Amino acid sequence: MRDGPVSVFIVDDEPEVTASLAWLLKSVNIPARTFNSPTAFLSAVRTATGPICAVLDLRMPEMSGLELQQQLIAEKLEMPLIFLSAHGDVPAAVNAMQMGAVDFLQKPFNPQNFLKCINRILRQAKERYDSRERALALRAHLEKLSAREIEILDALIAGQTSKEIARRFEISPRTVDVHRANIIRKMAVTSSTELLRLLDRLGYEGGRSA
Repeated sequence: MRDGPVSVFIVDDEPEVTASLAWLLKSVNIPARTFNSPTAFLSAVRTATGPICAVLDLRMPEMSGLELQQQLIAEKLEMPLIFLSAHGDVPAAVNAMQMGAVDFLQKPFNPQNFLKCINRILRQAKERYDSRERALALRAHLEKLSAREIEILDALIAGQTSKEIARRFEISPRTVDVHRANIIRKMAVTSSTELLRLLDRLGYEGGRSA
């Protein structure tokens, strides 16, 4: 995957709706891709790269917005969503929010309210993407470590000194220091302090978990 601007996908079976929403977003320099078919949207999402968020119409003939949301979840393609509805369907809104939707707007809606919601899901999409990328990077670095290096890394996180680690694993302090140096090199940091800050930021919990 690549980093980059957040992709905003707009899905509504009415072309004039998707066109007007895309124009509104373009007016504030937010590019958007429009789809008048949930199937076409799903095909695009499956091959998309970078952070993504979407605006879904609730009622569409091919597949409802809620069914589309459920399909995204089933395929592990979760993303921040805004739902649009002309029907004021409160139960549907509740279901959508329970499944993770960010907001639910009833047509016709205030353009400024729409843009405010869009800015919210843009931030969430970027945060989610960055979090996933950090976790992937952490796992990739951890895969470079040997089983013994993982054990020593966990001991370092627990605050143990080289002498304490040496006694625990019945090796010399010098061997511990060699392992520590290898860990720092493989994790692409310059010091133990930087290493511990990185692991804390990425949510490392020991034993290669992220």
